[in-house]
Amino acid sequence: MNRKLTDTELSMVCEVIVSRMGLHFPRERWPMLSRNLVSAAKEFGFQNMNGFIQWLLSSQLNKDQIMILASHLTISETYFWREPQVFSALTDHILPELIKSKKNGEKSIRIWSAGCSTGEEPYSIAIALHKTIQKIKDWDITILATDINPKALSKAAHGIYGAWSFRNSPAWLKSRYFHNKEDRQFEIIPEIKQMVNFTCLSLVEMSAISKASTMDIIFCRNVLMYFTSEWVTKISQNLFNSLSEDGWFVVSSSELSSYVFPQFTPVNFPGAVLYRKTKNGSVLPLSFIASAKEDFQPIKLSTAEAQPFQPVQPLNPSTPSTLQPLELSAAEAQTIPEEASVDKIFAIRLLANVGHLEEALSLCNEEIASEKLAPGLYFLRASILQELGKSTEAISSLKQAIYINPDYIMGHFTLGNLFIRQGNTKNAERYFNNVLDLLSKCANDDILPAESEGLSVKYIREIIIANMQTQLIK
Repeated sequence: MNRKLTDTELSMVCEVIVSRMGLHFPRERWPMLSRNLVSAAKEFGFQNMNGFIQWLLSSQLNKDQIMILASHLTISETYFWREPQVFSALTDHILPELIKSKKNGEKSIRIWSAGCSTGEEPYSIAIALHKTIQKIKDWDITILATDINPKALSKAAHGIYGAWSFRNSPAWLKSRYFHNKEDRQFEIIPEIKQMVNFTCLSLVEMSAISKASTMDIIFCRNVLMYFTSEWVTKISQNLFNSLSEDGWFVVSSSELSSYVFPQFTPVNFPGAVLYRKTKNGSVLPLSFIASAKEDFQPIKLSTAEAQPFQPVQPLNPSTPSTLQPLELSAAEAQTIPEEASVDKIFAIRLLANVGHLEEALSLCNEEIASEKLAPGLYFLRASILQELGKSTEAISSLKQAIYINPDYIMGHFTLGNLFIRQGNTKNAERYFNNVLDLLSKCANDDILPAESEGLSVKYIREIIIANMQTQLIK
């Protein structure tokens, strides 16, 4: 069963996946694809890969079979309040303006989280609405959350998560909107859970939804990068058609491109760029611009200013794809040497994300053994150890990261948080003061490097000061 698939077999399988699901696997992700196909073969009942590959290449898969295959191919990494600047734009600007725009007493909001994976994003959206809208029970709120992976949707519908799903999320989110359960698990409160409707849907088969044109906001983050360029164009247009006039379209910061989304008007917010559906790319209403004062202005991205999204090219085994399987920022890349396997790091995060923590830890230790001077790997290992409840070992791993790079801000910051949980306020204060000293060299609006997930200097400083005050650190 575990025989290595040949490049020819993987190339043919990729063509099948592209034709039936629109998903693209570049050559650098073939090792992971091969492993995932082994697990898929077992679920389909095959005892050896020869029979499975032959069946996969020759059969016309039905919808249920495609969904089963998708559950092995589309496991994605996600967590609550990802890219906090996006949620700040949502709660501070977009939702207040959307509420004001409703006429004749209408109190309805429709939001679609496309490619929702295990549910952290749509629940974050529901929490944002709950925080923003007074008397929310008087409103007709629809949050549609869709994904092609039925196993991910099953977890999402249960609404129970481990600590890994809250990494880099604000502390209030978990304390206010989740109930503690056994074994370090947290369950979303019923009031938020009932706001989200989960449905199994492939973005290549979304014509029914796209004809509705009633969505106020669509989130589609870190999804389109897995499709071919042809499907990206089709899906982008369908999403545009699904939005009401002046509706908002949200992609991840790595996907921003005037080439891929030419029909949308990009709008600049503090730390984030979102897209809006406007008539013929016209400027935004003056009332909307005035309400935000100088915080943001509508912009048109020039070719030079745009951060090009790298659309996936049709499969060509002789030409390496530019698509990166893991969303690594430039800052993150500095913490992981070029020699480190991106595919391996991606596998570590996926294993941790679906709860296979011991496997993720073992793989991370293997990578550290070959790349001993990569602080980012030690930080990743510490995150996994925290999820396993091994705080002492997590602290040791973070100290190793700081030894390699004494200016490693997120290492100091996470150590401070760990010591607070242990009641060791003296050490917590020491590491928090280290962070404040390092931040003193930066501007408030600067985005922190490595593992911060786009957090600003101001945001981290406010968290530290709040922690030091509430924990009575002198």
